[in-house]
Amino acid sequence: MKKRYRLKNKRRFAAFIVLFVMITVFTGMIVNAGATSSVRHVHKVVKVKSGDSLWKIASANNENKDIREYIYNIKEINQLDSDVIYAGQVLLLP
Repeated sequence: MKKRYRLKNKRRFAAFIVLFVMITVFTGMIVNAGATSSVRHVHKVVKVKSGDSLWKIASANNENKDIREYIYNIKEINQLDSDVIYAGQVLLLP
């Protein structure tokens, strides 16, 4: 003979479900926080002068890397959509 279980206290059951979901969410948040990288990226800061271009800045600050890749990284860090830069603009370099 099979036993049938009956839900006697619906309020207690709902509280248990809410508590279980909250514990699961907070545990996930704690695990995710421990998985994030604590490495900080330190960038060199350059102020653009009149007559400067991304190519000139990259060639002056490049450390024997592919200059096109270095320019791509500069554009990505500074969220530039084009190669146009202006005098007085501050750029972060990788």
